[in-house]
Amino acid sequence: MNQHFTTLQTHFDTWLKTLGFSSSVQYQYPQMLGYFLNYLEEIGISNSQQLSSETIYQYFNYLERTTGKHTKKAFSPAYLNKNFDAVDKFLEFLQHMQMNNAPSPTKYRILNPYQANFTVLSTSEIKKLYSTIPNTFHNYSLTTREPRQAILTLVLDLCYGCGLRRSEVTNLQLNDVKLDRKVLHIRQAKGYKDRYVPFSSSIYKNLQLFIYQHRNYWNRRPQMLFPYCSHFVACCIKILQKASKNDDIQNKQISPHSLRHSIATHLLENGMDIKKIARFLGHDSLESTQIYAHINEEL
Repeated sequence: MNQHFTTLQTHFDTWLKTLGFSSSVQYQYPQMLGYFLNYLEEIGISNSQQLSSETIYQYFNYLERTTGKHTKKAFSPAYLNKNFDAVDKFLEFLQHMQMNNAPSPTKYRILNPYQANFTVLSTSEIKKLYSTIPNTFHNYSLTTREPRQAILTLVLDLCYGCGLRRSEVTNLQLNDVKLDRKVLHIRQAKGYKDRYVPFSSSIYKNLQLFIYQHRNYWNRRPQMLFPYCSHFVACCIKILQKASKNDDIQNKQISPHSLRHSIATHLLENGMDIKKIARFLGHDSLESTQIYAHINEEL
């Protein structure tokens, strides 16, 4: 790699660290940028001033057609999307460096084909999960049972009612819950962007009850809203599935993301504009949200 590209890669690495990106991004994205810069040299481009949108899309197309050196297999959608995002971050970096002729970030991503098979619950099934909560932990005393039931409610409220990802649930701090404004402040979520997520009056009441009456029951993760690590979010859903005594619900593969998919589908069914749904979910592009339109047509 020539000196110009090597210097850019080093400065890009420093930029990621300065902005506080995750350690995995700091490690992977400069490496992925190196693949891109090597590709540019191979096709005769030796300076960032020569970059064009056409060249970037040619590189993306090249990645989609190529195979791994060791696996000899095509790259997975997740790996490809990380590479696309690394290039987009590099374009943001160039613009930050006042290279105004640099192409804009593409926001190009490909859809993982396995996402087309995700589970969507009906509104009646969601209501059934909520109504199941009082039937859980019945062998516990009242003082032990109520905080546990409140956590089950919290998982449904956050994953379904607010459409949060599992990581967003477990990373939510207590001071990110803005009860006075009825919004959640989601920090550095997927795509490394903050967003505000509104919640309903019923969720407001549940959050208020959990924070002021039940949260202190656990002596763990005191600064966080959710007292457990991420795997427990899925455990809560399994508890509700089992307690529902409903064959349709018990036979489904329901994950935290299923609840997120479900609220997106229900919002679309109720006529919400897809752009608003994208903002609500924190999608970086409409392509990620369009899948719900296709699923809605099939239901």
